[in-house]
Amino acid sequence: MENYGNIHSDQRNGNLHIRLSGEFSHDMAMTVSYHILKSYRGTGNIFIHTSDITEVAPRSQAVFGQMVGLLDLPMDNIYLMGEKGTAIGYERAKVLIPKKKKQGGCSGCGNCKCGTSQKV
Repeated sequence: MENYGNIHSDQRNGNLHIRLSGEFSHDMAMTVSYHILKSYRGTGNIFIHTSDITEVAPRSQAVFGQMVGLLDLPMDNIYLMGEKGTAIGYERAKVLIPKKKKQGGCSGCGNCKCGTSQKV
């Protein structure tokens, strides 16, 4: 795992995973772009996890989009993971937001003991 301050990354199953934390600033947008350029091996996807971003600086989204274009990063292989992905995503960015789990830990599987079993 590589650590660049608020940017942590590792390679798993042929994909580059990057976890961002703290403020998504202009500097972070530029740093993560250069990190992708340096670390991406040309195969698999790039997953940028955004759940630990605390705030998004004005215009940092535009800086990120410009850097992705300037560095000719593989836009089709970059996925922004989490709700904050919409805030940092440039035009044509792919954002994946996982479905929220039901409260109480019940998955509605029909076999649980919580008393709210549902048929799927």
